Amino acid sequence: GRQRKPRMDHPGQRLEMMKMWWLTEELDLSEDQAGKFFPRYNALEKEIMKISNEQKELMKGLREKANSDDDISEIELDKITKSMSDLEQQKIQKKQQFFEDLDDFLTNDQRARYLGFELQFKNDLRKGMRDRMKGQPGGKGYKNKMKRMKKGGWW
Repeated sequence: GRQRKPRMDHPGQRLEMMKMWWLTEELDLSEDQAGKFFPRYNALEKEIMKISNEQKELMKGLREKANSDDDISEIELDKITKSMSDLEQQKIQKKQQFFEDLDDFLTNDQRARYLGFELQFKNDLRKGMRDRMKGQPGGKGYKNKMKRMKKGGWW
């Protein structure tokens, strides 16, 4: 039969390796620059993931509360909303500090290309996900998923 490629340990690991390769190419990183860039970049990604997990936990609590028989109070909702906003602000501050620190070893041109890369990469991922959903059996595409989500709520 057909041989399968060995799978990476973590589902996102292949994507992360591709992203590192693309970043190296796009920014034209020297070996020295890559040695400085990627440890910092990986540390940033880890911090962002930790904050995102905190946000997910807040949303999980909100979802459980909303699905229970108890009404959520305005005070509880305001507290969760403020926490979500604070966490999002932490992400922005960490990304800003990371970017500012890049001037230690990247040129302005490389820093500008990094910003463009991050925006384009996220857009490409979203487009790829939409395209994959369109190709699912039964023709259930992104718009159909959105309709289903609107009917059933966001959880």
